[in-house]
Amino acid sequence: MSFKAIFGFVRSGFLCLFCMGSVFLFPRIAAAEILFESGTLGATGIPRSEVVGGSNISPAVFVGVRFHLDQYVITSQVGGHFVRNIGADESFFGAIVRLDDENDFPDSGDLSTPDVIGSTLLSFPEPSGEVFGNLAKSLDPGWYALTFGSGVLGATGSGVALANGVDISDPTYIAFQPGPGFGWSNLEGFLSNFRFVVTGDIVPEPASVTIVASGLLCFLFRRWP
Repeated sequence: MSFKAIFGFVRSGFLCLFCMGSVFLFPRIAAAEILFESGTLGATGIPRSEVVGGSNISPAVFVGVRFHLDQYVITSQVGGHFVRNIGADESFFGAIVRLDDENDFPDSGDLSTPDVIGSTLLSFPEPSGEVFGNLAKSLDPGWYALTFGSGVLGATGSGVALANGVDISDPTYIAFQPGPGFGWSNLEGFLSNFRFVVTGDIVPEPASVTIVASGLLCFLFRRWP
């Protein structure tokens, strides 16, 4: 076999290896999947004046939900079903916070502590609609909180998280109010049926990538004359 043929064979083999590895190592370009959703999407297009059930989102009230991941993921967006208060600014934040367990709360009221993994700004719609903000973060398996609010993290608006969907798998909602005697608390028994969503991609475990790479290398060398 000539040197040119050998070089071409090796180059083709490693190019194949790189392309196959890219499928596992890098996020897909296609639309991200839903990694977590607290509830179904209820009727949209509801004017603020006609909203019946929900929770305020403002500098005085944050609302969120705990969620658990069983796999490594890379998030892409967070969002849900919201509506802007009449005459208010549009901006509000969405943040992902790492929790110790299913009963934990964020460590701070202004979300300034290291347990806050990242945040993004969203815009309240009017009338109501499902909106999202970009938030790309790598998350390990474990417990997290998805929270929405205003007054910190660059957000200045106010609105409502609508509660007109149907809860999925018994989510645990939480809320924050500043001031003595308030702080973070559970909303169990008070409010439910919100639509809070995290989208992104599941990342295969390193072992899966190693198995594929090993198999391709074995194929390459078995074909070697």
